[in-house]
Amino acid sequence: MKKLSLLLLFILSVQNFFAQSLQFYTGKRDFIPIEILMEDGSTKKGFAQDFMLPDVATFSIMGKGPKYANLDRKEVKFKSSKSDSQVQLIPVSDIKSLLYTNEETQEQFQLDKRLVKEINKDQELESEGKVLMLPLMEKGPINLYGYRSMMCKADFGNNYSAASNGNENDCQLTYVMIYLSKPDDTVAIAPVDYPSLSPLDLFNLKTLYKKFYTAYEIVGADCPEFLKKVDEARQNDYFSNKTFKEKKRATDDERKAALKGKKGAQASKINMKYRSAIYTDIYKKLIDDYKDSCHK
Repeated sequence: MKKLSLLLLFILSVQNFFAQSLQFYTGKRDFIPIEILMEDGSTKKGFAQDFMLPDVATFSIMGKGPKYANLDRKEVKFKSSKSDSQVQLIPVSDIKSLLYTNEETQEQFQLDKRLVKEINKDQELESEGKVLMLPLMEKGPINLYGYRSMMCKADFGNNYSAASNGNENDCQLTYVMIYLSKPDDTVAIAPVDYPSLSPLDLFNLKTLYKKFYTAYEIVGADCPEFLKKVDEARQNDYFSNKTFKEKKRATDDERKAALKGKKGAQASKINMKYRSAIYTDIYKKLIDDYKDSCHK
């Protein structure tokens, strides 16, 4: 049960991941200001529709994550100006990246096109994969990409659906998908495909954990010193409930102090900030090892 609890924490209990700047969409999405980097090196500036920016949140059943997040779309609806009545359809095959800057906060958000491949049951990279536009979570010598899937209580009743306000305490994160890719690579690796996990998978966590180490070994194969770090992490059972508890404990006092006198949405935002750091740090540790070992 201890082993089961960790994966459930990763999949079901990270309701505080990526709190800031969250946008929820319950109907037709607006055109937002965007910069499109094309495969031929050119740039298009204007407005695009249907990608969930600045954050990506999908309200889906298991197995439908990328589809409901609109990451697998084949074209982008684009207008040169918001007032244009004519909409262009730009094939994703012609696009390299989508860049968005929040005009109020000046935060920058990015989606990069990648051929996503998963680690199969034989601990090998699958041969084919699928093309997705991946949200960039952390930029570095190894980029961390991902999206989240949330379940929220609707304002109009007790049924669960897409909520209108992501800052209230009525949302639960069902899972967060993670992808690893070098900045100039065309392929991204999905260590564990959370949307397709079966109940049986939850009782075979050793195999799932192995996929994380395999993914880092593949993406960092150009650096022998880093591979030693991955093997060391494997020997020490880095991806474990112990690691999660240690990272949570390290910031718990600071989080509790920040929560004093705060309630509702304000308290939720604070929890989100600290909890999200726990999960990103778990994945970033080996990325930092790659940077220290190979990019001094």
